[in-house]
Amino acid sequence: MTSTILLAVDDSAHSQRAADVSQGLAQLTKYKVVVIHIHELATGRWGSMRVDDNTGDAFAETIVKGLQGAGIDASIETRDAHYGQVAQTLSAAAEDLDADMIVVGSRGRSNVASLTLGSVSHKLLHLARRPVLVVPSV
Repeated sequence: MTSTILLAVDDSAHSQRAADVSQGLAQLTKYKVVVIHIHELATGRWGSMRVDDNTGDAFAETIVKGLQGAGIDASIETRDAHYGQVAQTLSAAAEDLDADMIVVGSRGRSNVASLTLGSVSHKLLHLARRPVLVVPSV
């Protein structure tokens, strides 16, 4: 059985920091890294449509190539989630992939701001049945 780190990314600086930490962990532990990017969907009268553009996909591909270049077994996974359901989708993906740990970046908002604005990392800490490593912004 291969041990796995599930690295959740979008196209942000805090995701890059989480990727850097995941690379270090994978090099130390020889774990595989699955880089996951969630496409958030808005549902309306005319059906569902993606809220984001393709920059998150391109960013995830860049992260995977960098990890592979460092000698780490890395792959990419994408999933769709209804608006506001990203943390639930990440938690389910961790279960589906039998990940040993979830790594996610954080903007570093206060608890009040996280609750008000709906921080994915904050929700994930409460929902996930796997260990979650939140990498704070600098």
